[in-house]
Amino acid sequence: MKVAHIAVVTPGRCGLFETARELVVALRRQDVDSRLVDPTRETNKLYPEGTEDRGAPLADMGWGLKADVLVNHSGYDNTPLGDTEQPVVHIAHGRPRSSFLSEMKGSTPIYSYHYSKNKDPRFKAVVTFWPQHQPYLEVMFPDKPIHVVQACVDLEAWTPNGPSGYKFHGHKGKINVVCTDAFRDDIDPFVPINAFALWARQTPGEAKLHVYAKPANVKGWGPLLRRIKDDGNLGEVAGWVKGLENVYRAATFMITAHEIDTRSVREAMACGCPVARIPVLGVHPYDDYKEAIYWGVTGDRAVARKQAEDNFGMQKTGEQFKAVLEGALS
Repeated sequence: MKVAHIAVVTPGRCGLFETARELVVALRRQDVDSRLVDPTRETNKLYPEGTEDRGAPLADMGWGLKADVLVNHSGYDNTPLGDTEQPVVHIAHGRPRSSFLSEMKGSTPIYSYHYSKNKDPRFKAVVTFWPQHQPYLEVMFPDKPIHVVQACVDLEAWTPNGPSGYKFHGHKGKINVVCTDAFRDDIDPFVPINAFALWARQTPGEAKLHVYAKPANVKGWGPLLRRIKDDGNLGEVAGWVKGLENVYRAATFMITAHEIDTRSVREAMACGCPVARIPVLGVHPYDDYKEAIYWGVTGDRAVARKQAEDNFGMQKTGEQFKAVLEGALS
């Protein structure tokens, strides 16, 4: 079985691509000839030289046109593949509410895309990595089977074994808490950051919050982070960065607003970094989540790694996705 995964190749720059790459590798370990096809290959300045990216072969459009199944991650419709009769499996990478808000604000019309593809006979199945999202996809795809496939992470790349002495650019504390959540319309780290601020205020200067993926527009976030800095509890603050595996190895724990195992959660746990989940549910950000924070402080790094191995391994993901592909061909 030849499977072409359509996705813009952006190594280390996009969670969607990293998940697509890992899925290709997982399928290849199940003896499926799975390859990446970049619809922007001719103009993509991040496209790596050579014929593969960390175990995932990079194929041209000609190979994609001969594939048995197409997997649509991004960019499928803007290629010659959009006009073929090949069966398509669509990956719903985004959170449904995030996708809805994106279109509502006049950005990417994802919901309109889902509405139109529900009636496209080439689209044989839809895949999500989150069981919580399945009902929302069932609303928009009533004529397609919705499959939940386990999310995976490269446990050989994201590992506790590596440099662990990261100094947070001179802002290291006794307790180092990291927040790497992207600032999105549907879920942002507002509640976790406030929970940290109230907790850390009890011991000024001892715990440091290190924020990554900070948005360019800091309206609102600027004064909140300055308040934490005035309390003596703000560490490194940055936007998009490389080398997060070193950050996770050096961190005491990570805080997140997500209940699902996002890419950040999977990568952190794979590096042995405990994760304290502080979703937008409680009324008082500290009282409601202090147990989660204390669990993070005392979390066992070996346990975090073991949980990642048990829940994010590529073998199960590859087996489950292979079954979806076989169903698309039947």
